[in-house]
Order: sequence, then structure tokens, then C-alpha cells
Amino acid sequence: MELNVVQAMAAVLMVLVTTRALWYLLWRPYAVARWFRRQGIRGPPYNLLVGSLPECQKMIVAGRAKDLDTISHDCITTVQPFFQKWASMYGKTFLYWLGPTPALCSTDMELVKKVLTDRTDMFQKDYSNPSLEAVLGNGVVFANGHDWKRRRKFIHPAFNQEKIKSMSAITLECTQQTMERWRNRQQAEIDMMHDSDEIAMSVIARVMLGKCYKEAWEVFIAGKEQLKLATYAFADPPVPGLWYLPTRRNRRAWYLDKLVKHKISQIIEARLASGVYEDDLLGQMLQLQLQTCSSGSTETLSTEEMVGECRTFFAAGYETSASLITWAMFLLASYPRWQEMVREEVVREYPAHRLPIGDALGKLKLKNKRRGDLQLNMLLLETLRLYGPIAFLQRKTASDTILTHVKVPKGTMITIPLVLLHRDKEIWGPDADEFNPMRFQNGLSRAAKHSHALLAFSFGPRVCAGQNFAMVEVQIVIATIIKSFSFTLSPTYVHKPSNFITLMPKYGLPLIVRNLQLTA
Repeated sequence: MELNVVQAMAAVLMVLVTTRALWYLLWRPYAVARWFRRQGIRGPPYNLLVGSLPECQKMIVAGRAKDLDTISHDCITTVQPFFQKWASMYGKTFLYWLGPTPALCSTDMELVKKVLTDRTDMFQKDYSNPSLEAVLGNGVVFANGHDWKRRRKFIHPAFNQEKIKSMSAITLECTQQTMERWRNRQQAEIDMMHDSDEIAMSVIARVMLGKCYKEAWEVFIAGKEQLKLATYAFADPPVPGLWYLPTRRNRRAWYLDKLVKHKISQIIEARLASGVYEDDLLGQMLQLQLQTCSSGSTETLSTEEMVGECRTFFAAGYETSASLITWAMFLLASYPRWQEMVREEVVREYPAHRLPIGDALGKLKLKNKRRGDLQLNMLLLETLRLYGPIAFLQRKTASDTILTHVKVPKGTMITIPLVLLHRDKEIWGPDADEFNPMRFQNGLSRAAKHSHALLAFSFGPRVCAGQNFAMVEVQIVIATIIKSFSFTLSPTYVHKPSNFITLMPKYGLPLIVRNLQLTA
């Protein structure tokens, strides 16, 4: 009798699970597609379980079959060919599918503005793939609502002017250490992508863990490998449970996840035990934690949350800076006139061996009131437009909402394709596909039809807190290199921008560098 009851309960459970699966994988996508179609929003058809992902992969493979000319900056064909195709077929706003999850992709600036300036927590940060959380961390970048506000109090002080000044000295030292390998020869071939990676990782390691960075170097190597694993995870369908399957990649990710958590937790515990917190990102969080506890507030961070913040800071800061340095050097190597203009400016602003650190940071602001934007700033802004680190922004609707007259159901992903937006001729003018830093000569807000058209760091309440940190870091790297070296693209360079975690040259960036002091 008891066996029959158990069997009946199991049968009922199986029916419920099957019904739920059919609703999630079949009926809901059909109903959502019909819902949008009635409002004039169309897109590629839904495919069971995998959605639009196979079609995306197919177009990426086809787009990468051909190399781009080095003077072509139309990397849409290698990065987001599917968005370009669907936008031409279905309009500025269209529906596509991340597995069984509906996603609206839009280049409508009014829609984009509403999503990014929202303060009601309607459009939330969300991992489209659950396994990415273990790789990128669960820090403030990915938090929402009250949790985001609580975490922000501990992280934002890391990006104040005094902290940026101290970071500038670290950046200068790390850049000079890398340059030492180039100095001994009059001319050498280097892989600038590798060296940008090295500089960015050294800077972020020292900013994050200060004097402990050498003993924790294993953490950063593991973090770098985790980011590589994340590039594969982006191609996985967002299906619940994939992260828990004991695949070779997942097992390696689990090991690295455990290693990173353990090592950073050990450093935290050691500092708490000694009472010496240090003046780095982790030390700052610990000091704020102590102050918060002393005030009687419960708005604190747990050890696990501090570990998550460190991991997210590493992933976001390291990859973004490495990408921006790499592409800025590519553009300077591709346009000798601009390389010379920037070099003359750097020599003029920082004569002799004086470099942009400390109080000299005032000259590195995005706007120089005496002569308009600096050449270096304009170059970097154009780099962010053509080769921004992040290919798209994404949010998820927390409930049913209306978005520029379109009724959007709860759980819909909103995708903002930056590669398309930053090349939109309606926004940037007829030369949108061309390299032209002078478009920023009257400032960032006047460079395009919309004042917030450059979205490399997003904008609104969730604008990247580390944008000034990243810009100053990259300015110092470029200024330091360009004073001592000239550089051109190597004949072996293959122009194929590819979207890993950030946008990078698929085969590296080989440059021929010449020591100006030896050639003088």
C-alpha cells in the first residue's frame, strides 16, 4: 500500500516537472513571441532549448573566416554579425532568444536611455549564464537594489582622487618594468596584447592586495584562467543545471573557484588577526567594515562578500584596462600622424622625465578648459567608441513593464549592442565607421547627436565606478610608452577583433617598437 502511494506521488511529481518544463521551453516562448508580434516587435524564430544561440555561433564563424583590413574598423562582422543582420531585417528593436529566455535588442536611444537611467530597480543586472557568477564573482557590479547600495558604500571610496593618485605611481612603475625588456635594442618586435595584459594585471593586483600581491600571485593566475573559462561559458545555452554537470571544464572551474576563495579568505583572516589592514582595496573594505561595526550598523560585508568584491574588481578592472591599452596602441600604430601628435603633446605637458602622476593628474581630465580636449584624451575616447572593451550591456526586467510604448513581460533580457550603437550613422554622422578622434574636440557630450552616445562605461546610476581609474591608468601607460618609443604594426599582424570577456585581437598585437633614445 505504502509503495503504491510513493509511486503515485512520484508519478504526480513527474507530471508536474514535465508540465513545468513544457511551459518553460515550449508554451511560454511561443506566447511571448506572439505577445511582441502583436506590438510590431519581431525577430528570428525560437528554437527549442537553444533559442537563437546556434544561429549566432554560425554567423560568428562565417564572419571570422575573412580577415579585416587594418584600416577597417567595422568589426561588427567578427563580433556581432547577428545583431547587424537582425537589425537590418526587423528594425531598431527586435526579439531574439537566449535559450528559452526572451531578449529585446535595441539601438533606439530613447529606449536605451530609459533602461540605463532607471532608478526603480526595474532593469536589473543579471547573469544570463549561471556559471559566470563563479568566474566573475558576485560583487557590486552585479548586485541589485538595497544589496547594491550597501556594497557600493564599501567600494566607491576606492576610486576617489587620492586613491587614483596613488594608483598612478603604481601604474608608472609597472609600465616601466615592462618597458625594460624593450630598451636594450634599437628595434624589437613585441606582442603588445601580452604586455598590456601584464601591465594591467600587475596594476590591479597591487591596487587590490598591496604588499601581499606577490604571495597571492597564484590567485591572479587562477583568476586569469577563470576568465578564459568564462569565454567558453558565454557560448553555453542558459539552461539551469549546466554548471553542476561534472564536465572537464566545470571541474576545473570548481577547483579554481575553491582556490581563489580560500587564498583571499586566508589573507582577510590574517589581516583581521593582526589588526594591520594595509592601504589597498581589501584593507579599505576591512577598515570601513570596522567603522561600520563600531557605529552599530548592520550594513556590513561578510568575508564571502569581500572575496566576491575582490574577484569582481579583478575581472572588471584587469580585462577593461588591458583591452583599452591594446586597442589604443593599435590605433596609434596604425595612424603615425596621431602617434606623433600625441607624443608632442605628452612631451609638452610633461617635459624632461616628468610623467603624469600625483598633482599632474589635473592635466589628464577629460576636458582641458584652456585648449579643448587633449589629443590623448580624444584618442582614447575614439578607441572606446571603435574598440570598447564591452560589446554589449544587458539588463533583466524585474516585473512586467512598459518600455517606450512596448509592453515587456517580467524576465525579459534587454540587450544594448554597443558595437552597433557606436557605429550608428544616425547618431555619430556619416563617418561613424572611420577613425576620427577630432569628433571629440568640443567635448564628449557634443561628439554625437545624443550627449550620452558613448556607452563604453554605461551611464546613469549604474555607470562604471572605476571609469576614471581606468582612464587615468591607460593615459599613464600610453604617455610613458610614447615618450620613449615609436611603434608600427608588424607585418605579421592579423586584424581580427574578437569578443572574449572583452574585445581583443584574436591573434595578439605584434608591434615593431623603436627606442627613440637610441635612434636620436
